[in-house]
Amino acid sequence: MSSDAGQEAIALPIYEREPLSPTTPHRWRCLCGGGGLDSYGDTCSYCDGLGFC
Repeated sequence: MSSDAGQEAIALPIYEREPLSPTTPHRWRCLCGGGGLDSYGDTCSYCDGLGFC
């Protein structure tokens, strides 16, 4: 493999490059503990009842 091979990969137009692998979004558990309810039994105002932020 010659040193020119690395330069060729960088010089490729964006439509000829390999697609990036998909990533999964990170979900953080809400202050309500992930249940979606606050201590009074109402919908958590931070996460709107979803349980994650």
